[in-house]
Amino acid sequence: MGKRKTEGITEPQANTLRTICAIVDGTGLTPTVKELADALGISHASAHEQIAQLVRKGYLKKEDRKARSIVVVRRLA
Repeated sequence: MGKRKTEGITEPQANTLRTICAIVDGTGLTPTVKELADALGISHASAHEQIAQLVRKGYLKKEDRKARSIVVVRRLA
């Protein structure tokens, strides 16, 4: 048996998505990767990986050539 999934995403990915949504709700802007990494207390590379996984799973999308390129497509219920 594998680990139990949270809405098809891992708990760290869910935490990343919740953090992104909280920042968007609080500021009206999506975070940069650096801001997200700082908010989560993880490395820049780890933040990139979390975002990439959430994009792959359909929770986020990224817009080209923008510092604030993260777009929330689907939130957790």
